[in-house]
Amino acid sequence: MTHPRVTVARLAEAKHLPADALRRFGLSDSAEGVRFRYVSPSGAAGRTRLRTGVRGAGGSSWLPGDDAPVVAYSTPEGLGYATTAGYQIVVEGESDCWTAWHHGLPAVGIPGADHWDALTLAHLPVAEIFVQVEADSAQTFPGGVAEYVAAVVGRIRGVGFTGAVHELVLGPDVSDLSELYQRAPGEFTAGVGRALDRSRATSEAGAV
Repeated sequence: MTHPRVTVARLAEAKHLPADALRRFGLSDSAEGVRFRYVSPSGAAGRTRLRTGVRGAGGSSWLPGDDAPVVAYSTPEGLGYATTAGYQIVVEGESDCWTAWHHGLPAVGIPGADHWDALTLAHLPVAEIFVQVEADSAQTFPGGVAEYVAAVVGRIRGVGFTGAVHELVLGPDVSDLSELYQRAPGEFTAGVGRALDRSRATSEAGAV
């Protein structure tokens, strides 16, 4: 069965986000699907991502032939939200970043579970970090989500971050920010706030 080509409009509809917001984040239509470039905190161009599916798992890859550096997914706008809020949410992939940024919340995306080393101290201009813990998925996290989270936390400490680091679990049946928003759009910001508070309480005895 042939599926329709993914476009910015179709992707926006699936994520319950305005298409104009995705275009503001750099997404554009192409013959192959939706393209957008990862950019370093300094503004230097990173590798281009190609989205061929509304879901990232199995539908998101690097543009063939692009040999630019692999960097974590951020924008000046997203880093500005982090600086203002005083915390950063580290997620896997792009969709959670779009959802967070559209609501004025900070997020930086790890470009695939095996690229946690793309995260740098420049992505973390904050005093507190929350590492999103998704549901286990063999496709997204081949080594298991616990191994991925441990690698991300290790990287955060390895680049010299000395502030608090928490594991962010959004709920017993909610995997990530995008899913939380799609389930209850009107409660999204409050729901994230409650999850952040729970994470702080869980690690109150000592940061990760």
